[in-house]
Amino acid sequence: MKKLITILALATLLSACGNSETNTTADSQTTEASKATETVSTEAKATKYTTYNGEGFSFAYPESWKSVDTSQMNAPSIKAAFSNQSSSATFADNMNLTIEASSTGSINPEEYANNIVDYYTQNGSSIGISDYTKTSYTNKPYKEYSAGVLEGAYKHTSGTDVVLVQYLIPTNTELYTMTLTYAKNYYEQKGKDQVNEILNSLVISSPIEQTKANIASLNQETIVTAADYFKELTPIMTNDTAIMEQVSYDFFTAHDDLFPASTAEVRKKLKSLVDTKVTTKHLNKNVANYYEHFIHISGEVIEVEEDTSDGSTAAIVHIMDENGNNVLAIYPSSTGDLLEGDYATVIGTPITNFSFENVGGGYTNATLIGASLVVAD
Repeated sequence: MKKLITILALATLLSACGNSETNTTADSQTTEASKATETVSTEAKATKYTTYNGEGFSFAYPESWKSVDTSQMNAPSIKAAFSNQSSSATFADNMNLTIEASSTGSINPEEYANNIVDYYTQNGSSIGISDYTKTSYTNKPYKEYSAGVLEGAYKHTSGTDVVLVQYLIPTNTELYTMTLTYAKNYYEQKGKDQVNEILNSLVISSPIEQTKANIASLNQETIVTAADYFKELTPIMTNDTAIMEQVSYDFFTAHDDLFPASTAEVRKKLKSLVDTKVTTKHLNKNVANYYEHFIHISGEVIEVEEDTSDGSTAAIVHIMDENGNNVLAIYPSSTGDLLEGDYATVIGTPITNFSFENVGGGYTNATLIGASLVVAD
């Protein structure tokens, strides 16, 4: 948690910054109250928004705000930052989004919020946040995730009273934090509406969800066999880093009737063909040795997605086994009641090893499998 809080502190340095485009000579300065009034007056008309699309996420922000260069902050968890540099005030309203690997695995947003409050209260002055006080915490779920909004207030070094709003969305492996900071006067007059617009616009799409959209775009009428189906999907699933080898194509063609194993008779035949000695360790060593094998992998379901947009069902199942190895299975059928966090077994044929970028900024190694059967354990 200490590392995570440090990252949040780095992100909040953006919130503590002044307006870099403001003339700070004595002749050009007025009171903070009058500057805030001027800002509200010039932006009295309805705010127009534009959308920022990042890697696996998107959100709306006021179109008059400018992108902030965070490259010198040595904080790769800060994925995007914008500020209002059009105001003449010495404090620039601003926002940023961070994605950081969870150091605790906690999915309780209020736990994160309480730790943040403790950190700001005890160490805020060292990062330009004086007299921090918690104003409120409100539950605001995001899709199936528990999430919440922490609101606080502090004194900026210019003397400006500032409102700090943070939307905390913890998953099993990452913490998404959207931080918005406004001068208090502006926030009370107009900023609350902007904050709501921005928070409600946030969209998080996992690698699986992005791939599912690509699968839905395939013309199913041109895919006649299992071999063609998995061949078409292999470059999509691997971000064009891999293709299906001919030996794999031939094996899928020879066992077309097993994809999917939709009847008891077919399942019995499939299970008799499984090489039970093959594990993910074997696949990691040299997957090419097992292109002509049926294998079974069991583990926790990290993510499962289904698509039925073309009238048929396609599923993508991400499973992590007991050794921490990952498989991504393409399954041309429904997984039934299988949900994230369940345990399941995938039976199928390995296609390739590959890596995909995860939301924490690193890469996850995985084996792509053409699945004949996916069953809950």
